[in-house]
Amino acid sequence: MAARTSLPVLLALLLVFLSSGCMSLEYDLSEIPIPVSAKPAEPGAGQVEQFRIEVNNVLWVHGLFGRDQPDVAALVANEAHGHDRIAGFRVRQQGSFHGWLAAHLSLTLVRMRTVVIEGQLVRDPEP
Repeated sequence: MAARTSLPVLLALLLVFLSSGCMSLEYDLSEIPIPVSAKPAEPGAGQVEQFRIEVNNVLWVHGLFGRDQPDVAALVANEAHGHDRIAGFRVRQQGSFHGWLAAHLSLTLVRMRTVVIEGQLVRDPEP
């Protein structure tokens, strides 16, 4: 009798575990040929341009059928082409109305977050 009552409890715990999983984002910036720093560019650092990239991170059926994770290093390397370094580098995930709508219309089988990559592209002054 105890086994029959514990089965629904285990199934409920499994459902809670699957539905509450977070969407982490993994990336490696070691392949970028220029220095990347979270510290903002100092005043007088040369030519400084702000950049912002927005892409989607999608989890299919709680990750059981895969995920579409953006290649952060490739996006940053493409954006930084022709610059000396990157300062003020930040990566974060945020929700959007489209992600919320996709999750609810698919009964949370498709979960989407917007990945925002921001920073400063710096061209150092010539000596």
